[in-house]
Amino acid sequence: MNETVRDALRQVESAARLYGVREEGVTGFREMLASQHPADRGTYACAVLDRVVTEIAYNHRTECDGEDCRTCEGLGEALTVAVASVRSMIADEMTWRRRQNRRWFWSR
Repeated sequence: MNETVRDALRQVESAARLYGVREEGVTGFREMLASQHPADRGTYACAVLDRVVTEIAYNHRTECDGEDCRTCEGLGEALTVAVASVRSMIADEMTWRRRQNRRWFWSR
């Protein structure tokens, strides 16, 4: 594991402790991910995370007018990544499907 990934894990685990994330919940989600195809695990986890960030953003917007709010700024950045991520997932899926439907030269 490279240093960037190790540092990200430390930061995420530290924030999770601050919010009372329980190890049982992490274990349960990891078990659910293990039931996915290995090639789909990252995509599935990313999609779930994007959905959670979106729910948080909608809930926060009902409580905040958006003026000079660091949370709104952070959620805006997170949603930028989420939109790009979901669009990339869809594009990758469509590319894969087109390849599946293509007649390869050796099967003609």
